Amino acid sequence: MNSQQSIWTYITDLANQLGIRYEKTPEDELADVITRLSDDEVENDEIQNLIQVLYRAGALNKKEMLDLLHRHLVEKHSTQ
Repeated sequence: MNSQQSIWTYITDLANQLGIRYEKTPEDELADVITRLSDDEVENDEIQNLIQVLYRAGALNKKEMLDLLHRHLVEKHSTQ
């Protein structure tokens, strides 16, 4: 990944190249229910979901997934 390239661009380009898109799984639905029941308000955005599905598909290993999630959240909150 180019250091000038945003995480959003990198992740969306990678997903497009691999023909991967996010579709909510039954496990995702269960996590949403548990989150609501615990009165938490966790909302994943499009990029977080794509990072997760890229990991599930084997396109990212765990270290890469965690690094990209961290970088995405830093980038996202630094522009708000």
